[in-house]
Amino acid sequence: MNVNGHIIIFLTIFTGFWLDNFISSIDVRVYIPILDGIPYLIETCIGFLIFCYWVYAIPEKLQSSSALCYGLLIDLCFSDAIGFHMLFFITTSYVIHVYALRFRLFSYFQLIIFFAGAAIFYLACKYLIFSPGNYSYLLLIFSFFINAMLWLPIYFGMRYLRRTLL
Repeated sequence: MNVNGHIIIFLTIFTGFWLDNFISSIDVRVYIPILDGIPYLIETCIGFLIFCYWVYAIPEKLQSSSALCYGLLIDLCFSDAIGFHMLFFITTSYVIHVYALRFRLFSYFQLIIFFAGAAIFYLACKYLIFSPGNYSYLLLIFSFFINAMLWLPIYFGMRYLRRTLL
């Protein structure tokens, strides 16, 4: 894959993580007084799902070295612990590469379940490492359904982008 392809892929992943940060900064409970006592239960993994799509869509062109570079750049851009996204990007790309041909046989529903589950695993590890006091099973359940609903728009949006730009 040429450099322009890697730049486009990184920019989409970066945009997804930026949207994650933007969505998590919005707290609806401030504007609706009835919701004041309810814990914050919205956490998306748009950037991680976009990365999963790219590895799923073009596994022969995205190797572990590109996953390592994307993870390092995301860690540096969003001031996360260096190595956190690298570790998850490499392991996710490894799992997707191992089962790439089997995923082609999956239905959309099975893909939704797998990738939403992978996003929840990422989210659970993120909360257990960085803020174990805020870890909540209810947050993970709601986030599973939110990420499951986000997978198809991400899938078809990135598919359109891949066919037009790459």
